[in-house]
Amino acid sequence: MALNILDWFTDDGDDVIVKSLTSKGTGKEAVNITVRDIRKGIAMDSRGYENEVVLFLRKNKADR
Repeated sequence: MALNILDWFTDDGDDVIVKSLTSKGTGKEAVNITVRDIRKGIAMDSRGYENEVVLFLRKNKADR
């Protein structure tokens, strides 16, 4: 699926997976982080554990 910058604002983003990470809950299962999860700030795993989604911005290595 091709991602257009306007899709971030007009689409709910539930089908656009940004990254897959490990849940902090019991079982340590993989959780797909979607655009919708980033907007809400929470990604829930299949067992119902709510993982907080936090974004960090940093400079390029050449600019540090």
